[in-house]
Amino acid sequence: MLKLTGFIIGTVVGSFLGVCIHRIPRGESLIMPRSYCPKCRAELRPAELIPIIGYILIWGRCRHCGERVSPWHPLLEAGCGLLFAKILSAQGFTVSAINSLVLISLAVVAAGIDFRHKIIPDIMTLPWMVVGLVIGLFSGGIQGVFSRVLGLAACGGLVFLIAIVSRGGMGGGDIKLMALVGSFLGVLGGLTSFIIACIIGAIVGVILIALGIKSRRDEIPFGPFISLGTIITCIFSEQVIPVIFPWLRF
Repeated sequence: MLKLTGFIIGTVVGSFLGVCIHRIPRGESLIMPRSYCPKCRAELRPAELIPIIGYILIWGRCRHCGERVSPWHPLLEAGCGLLFAKILSAQGFTVSAINSLVLISLAVVAAGIDFRHKIIPDIMTLPWMVVGLVIGLFSGGIQGVFSRVLGLAACGGLVFLIAIVSRGGMGGGDIKLMALVGSFLGVLGGLTSFIIACIIGAIVGVILIALGIKSRRDEIPFGPFISLGTIITCIFSEQVIPVIFPWLRF
């Protein structure tokens, strides 16, 4: 039941996250108007708003203008459903689960916006750092807040130093995103997410250059890699943190 409940909640949240990815960079309201076709701007009917099922009902095309609807919408909904099902089945409805699910949701939106627009809006990072600290207060009291403040400073500070040394290799959005991750996962979790992001980013970069898709001078948004590293850490923290920091005792 937890898996099924998590999947249903996740698909609904994933549908909303898709709206966030589309509208936040454009400065549009997340509430009004109702979801619409980006070409003819016809509003979707209630049945078409049902996650995954709505896409199937219209056969992937707008019922008004026939414009093809990107399949990334149902994929995002299904992916979030699976992530929520995994977290809730493992942790139940706990503060720890809420912490992971909020961070994963933020990571998904940040990745989507950065991949499309090469920016990570402050609205996705700065206010939510406070939320991460508040959740830390509920889960660990003053000590929990202190550990997350350290995580925020350590992770954000590390990427800030890298940005200075690399002269722009990391952007301000990356710095704030890593500070956000630290405010939710603390020092070890945040640094683990960053190291995983660097490993995946390096592998993807080498592959893209080898295939001629990108050159060494082309910019590749790093936000999606940070988000992926964060999601992996949220789900498999007990497995990956000891691998990244084998000299620590857990």
